Amino acid sequence: MIIHKNFVGGNIKIVSQDENTVYVENEMRDTNKGVDWFYWAFCVEGAQGQTVTFRFQKNRLGYFGPAVSHDLKTWKWLGSCGENEFTYTFGINETKVYFAHDMLYHPDRFFAFAAEKGLTLQEFCKSKRGRPVPYFTIGKGKRKVILSARHHACEATGNYVLEGVLDEWLKAPIADTEILCVPFVDLDGVLDGDQGKERAPFDYNRDYRMEEPSIYPETAKIREYVEKNGCQYGFDFHSPWHIGGSNDHAFIVHKLFTKTDRLRAFGSLLEEEITPTSFAYQTKDDLPFMEEWNLPSTCFNTYMISWKGNEVAFSFETSYYGTPENPISQDNMIELGRCFARAFKRYVQEKEGRIPLSQA
Repeated sequence: MIIHKNFVGGNIKIVSQDENTVYVENEMRDTNKGVDWFYWAFCVEGAQGQTVTFRFQKNRLGYFGPAVSHDLKTWKWLGSCGENEFTYTFGINETKVYFAHDMLYHPDRFFAFAAEKGLTLQEFCKSKRGRPVPYFTIGKGKRKVILSARHHACEATGNYVLEGVLDEWLKAPIADTEILCVPFVDLDGVLDGDQGKERAPFDYNRDYRMEEPSIYPETAKIREYVEKNGCQYGFDFHSPWHIGGSNDHAFIVHKLFTKTDRLRAFGSLLEEEITPTSFAYQTKDDLPFMEEWNLPSTCFNTYMISWKGNEVAFSFETSYYGTPENPISQDNMIELGRCFARAFKRYVQEKEGRIPLSQA
């Protein structure tokens, strides 16, 4: 039996092994000291016919156990697990099995989606590790929209939502609108399996300091685009903390005390558009400014919503697991994205520029 991390998104450390129990933990790598993040993903090969227990030193498992895949494309939940461990019986034909903290989103999936939809991916910039960072634009016009995901490398659910947004948007784009899409802002972290959150000296989503240049090529390029073209709308797709409470839902993060009426209006439209096959969303789950962890920060959200001429900008958080009544799946995340796109189109058509700013 071989246990390894040699694949896109791989992250694991084998602490010890005895008989059929393997003790593992996730790698924090360059995460700031004192931050206990939770992402992990590993592959097991050559374990056919064996029953193996994988035990973590801390609780790194969700309500439905690990996500399981045989090809890094299709994922399902194992189902049962202990507080800190799960057991898996490998079938005779299971030569290679992937286990992960959540349902990973492989960049190849996005590339295949883009090719299917006729989207031309180009090089946005070179990453710090020298990789070409992909992006594309859709349409032309005065209305500028920025869509992004993976400012935090491990937050995969946002990519499924982003895929759904694009799928729905392309069915009937709104005229006079240009969309800039950067699907993997921290591409290096996504490919290498980093946590990404709280990366030292600070992570990609803290690299929007108003009076200082960005240290990451990707965020510098996004800011360059905004400074040249403006940004009427900015939507950044994230996953929240590991599990529990608000982290089990989808929610809009309200930044600053201005534009709250607009954010609420968008949320109400999104709630109306949710379908039975979508991951659920309710406006009551949105996170107001200055509550819980939503404090002032130099993030994408704050930068975009503060920009002159911005109509609406926010981060949209989608749970890693959901709840037993509303579990995450690849399909319902994509459907949530379609609902999001329909809500956005309605906002543009019904609300744009006609909602007074809230000063509350």
